[in-house]
Formats: sequence, structure tokens, C-alpha cells
Amino acid sequence: MSLNPEHLLTFARVARLGSLSAAAEELHLTQPAVSSQIKLLTQAVGEPVLTRHRMGVRLTGAGEGLLVHAQALTRVMEGARTYTRERRGLETGTLRLAASSTVAASLLPGMLAAYHEQSPGVAFEIRQGNTQEVLGALQAGQVEVALIEGPPGHLAAGWQVAVFRYDELVLVAAPGHPLARESELGTAVPLPLIWREHGSGTREVAEQALAGAGLLTSSLLELPGTEAVKEAVIQGLGLALLPELRVRRELQHGVLVRVPLALPGLRRPLSRVSAEAEQLSHAARSFLRTLEQVTVC
Repeated sequence: MSLNPEHLLTFARVARLGSLSAAAEELHLTQPAVSSQIKLLTQAVGEPVLTRHRMGVRLTGAGEGLLVHAQALTRVMEGARTYTRERRGLETGTLRLAASSTVAASLLPGMLAAYHEQSPGVAFEIRQGNTQEVLGALQAGQVEVALIEGPPGHLAAGWQVAVFRYDELVLVAAPGHPLARESELGTAVPLPLIWREHGSGTREVAEQALAGAGLLTSSLLELPGTEAVKEAVIQGLGLALLPELRVRRELQHGVLVRVPLALPGLRRPLSRVSAEAEQLSHAARSFLRTLEQVTVC
């Protein structure tokens, strides 16, 4: 006859309290139900584990040997219950997410600080890349939540997409660039642009807006990442369409200037992508609830 783990847990409770009735009360069972479990345990062991006396019960030799294992099982179960409670209460766990460059640099630190204040026991596992790299990490199961710039493009069924904020691309130049003081850009001369790499959400939105307006461009340089493009513009190598969130400080201090460009389509959504809520960890679901509280503007 095989051992039943529940019977071992009941046996450990009886041994601790020294009484079948006291154990039954703690377990919210009847005394006959507890007696039945001890009887089945005795049959599995092949000899008595308890003897009755007028003050309650006493362990037999077999019971004393078995108690060590019953107590170990009790500790394991208590540990599992504590772990589960902590996970449900977000006292522990890991938030695994990926963010594209603008979100990671400009918005994510504040989001994580607010989230950490609510759930200080949750660790962070963060990846950063362009939009396609971030979506790749999500689809490969390396992260649970992706925060991206621009539209997500084609995704398989089952992925949930929601906009949590909007950003605008602005045309910037170094103060000394010949086009920096233009009040209105003409269409005859191609815009000398510095581009992000392919796969970038910023580049995708910029290319669509420029193509829709019929503006001519000349590609001077292609660099990986917004910071590299920004630095090239600061050095006077050309102009670039960059997220306003990423150049706000440089514009305020005059390191870069905004070149007027009346062009529709430069306002882009910042979106979160994830699986359905029931497939996510407690940490990820809580983070998404935090994002839902952000005002879309």
C-alpha cells in the first residue's frame, strides 16, 4: 500500500499536538476522519505508528522514525504555501520585459521606479533593442511584455496590443547647419538625413511620413541607435527625424534646433504587446495594470 502525503501531514500534526482530537480541530476535520487517515498510514507502513494512552497518543518506534520525514514534508509544504502567497501578493518574482530604445531611455526608468515602490520584492529582467528585436524577444518567450515605438506590424493571433502613450518625431539639426534657420523647407532639394538602422520603429514611421508627403531625401549615414544618430546631428553631419522625448533636453539647451516641417504622420503610438493576461505571471499582470493607469496623450 502506497504512502499518501496527506496522511503524513496529518500524522505530523497529531505527533506535534499529541492528540487526535486536537489535530482534528486544527485541520477542520472530524476525529473519525483523522483516525481513518492514521489507520491507512499504519497499513502503508506495516506496523503501528501511534499508541493510545489516557492523555492522548504516543509515537511507536516506527512512528518516531517516520516523523522525521513527515516533518520534512510539512516544512516543504509550508515553504510552497509561503512562496505562493508571496507570488500572489507580489512580494517576490521577476518582471521580464523588453523595451525599444526611446521607451527604455525616456519612460521606462520612471515606470520601473513607480512599480518598484508598489512591489519592492519583484526583480527586473530588462532587454533593450529596436522594435523588431524587442518583438523577437517577446515571440521567442524571452520576455513577457514588450514596449515598442510605432505599429507592431504583423503579429500572430493571440498577442494583445494597446497604446499607452504617443510621441512625435521632430526634424532636428545642429545650430550651425545651413538648414537650421530655414523657416520653410522646400521640396526641390533632398533633405540630407541621418537614419536609424532597419528594424527601428522610428525609422519606419519617418519613412512612411516622408513617402506620403512626397518629400525627397538623401541618406547620408545609417547608425545603430538614437544616441549615435543624435551625436552625428550635433556634429553637423546632417538632419534627422528623432523622437521628441529623446531630444527634449538638447532642444532646451540649444545643442540642437528644431527645423520646421509641416508633415502629417509623425505622431506615433507607443504600444505594449503581451500574451493574454491569464498566460502572464503575477508580476507582468501587475505591470500592465500600472500601464493602464497612464494617461494616453
